[in-house]
Amino acid sequence: MSTAAALRTIAVSESLLRREAVENAVADLRLEGLAPTADARLLFEKFVQGELTEEQLVNAIHAR
Repeated sequence: MSTAAALRTIAVSESLLRREAVENAVADLRLEGLAPTADARLLFEKFVQGELTEEQLVNAIHAR
């Protein structure tokens, strides 16, 4: 992943959907007795804010 992520404007509704998806993913992790790292939480927030696409988020998580 490039260190210079292209900023992308997303609608508030899209941001809310992304936040809900992230919250669900974190809840699933916690049910399994796991928790996201601080790095993963930063990536999730970048995704919610539109700084990362879903593909970029997945690639960044797999790269760690």
